[in-house]
Amino acid sequence: MDSIKTAIQQSNYFWIFISLVISGLSHFIRGTRWKLVLEPLGHKPSTANVFFSVMVGYLANLGIPRIGEATRCGVLNRYSNVPFVQGFGSVVAERALDIICLLVLFFLTLALEFKKIYGIADEMIFTPFLGKLDKLMEKKVLLIAVIAILLLVIIAFIYFRKKIAGLFSEKAKAFFAGIRDGILSIKNVKNPWFYVFQTIMIWFLYVLQVYVVFFAFEDLSHLSFIVAMVITLFGSLAIAVVPGGTGVYQAIVIQILTTVYFASETSAFAFAWSVWSSQIALILVLGLVSLILLPIMNKNKKIV
Repeated sequence: MDSIKTAIQQSNYFWIFISLVISGLSHFIRGTRWKLVLEPLGHKPSTANVFFSVMVGYLANLGIPRIGEATRCGVLNRYSNVPFVQGFGSVVAERALDIICLLVLFFLTLALEFKKIYGIADEMIFTPFLGKLDKLMEKKVLLIAVIAILLLVIIAFIYFRKKIAGLFSEKAKAFFAGIRDGILSIKNVKNPWFYVFQTIMIWFLYVLQVYVVFFAFEDLSHLSFIVAMVITLFGSLAIAVVPGGTGVYQAIVIQILTTVYFASETSAFAFAWSVWSSQIALILVLGLVSLILLPIMNKNKKIV
């Protein structure tokens, strides 16, 4: 622990600060990209409101995973009168696009670092998944029961679909219609190429914010941008599973740096905690500042 403490104290904080600036820029672009999607729906919230809403959503995600998506839609509904259902539908489309970007990052990284990344993926993803699948296959009675129940549900839905549709009230139909409009709004963006550019920039900045922190530690400064891609990829999976990636993110990053790229355990530990803690601190600060500034900046507007 003394060695790790010394490594963090002797790190170059300038590069950690640069990482925070890059991270803040990625959050800002995510907000402006969301604004583009909302415009075809007839809503033009201010850039400040969409950015602050995104940051409040990130803040909420630290407590409960994925609740941030609903939170930011609720915040934007309150301060910019954007209907919650349409906002949520646009966020669903955004998250679907994020999954596609994550898959692109996976295959791109796999192509560039096949031997190294395949070993990581096999150990952390494929082997555990196949192990759980084998255990499920061993319980044949349970497997057959699950399949039978699924088939019965599908058959019942097909047979009673008209009656089920009749049970929905007009409000429920309007709700789902709003979700649908929000999802489809992505195809009506006025400048689709700029939307694509913003999406690429968001993920490029995600990798860049990790890469620049290598320079904060002398014995990690030789690591390439591709290594940062590997860490971003598996770090994103950790954050998706655990609120904020607490513990899991550090464990994965340390294992990647020490076993695959032969970094010292001290530097790997210091790096992982520096990246994670600085990003969490940024979300806490910007999230709380957003909560304070939203009512101040919108005090003369009609709040719903």
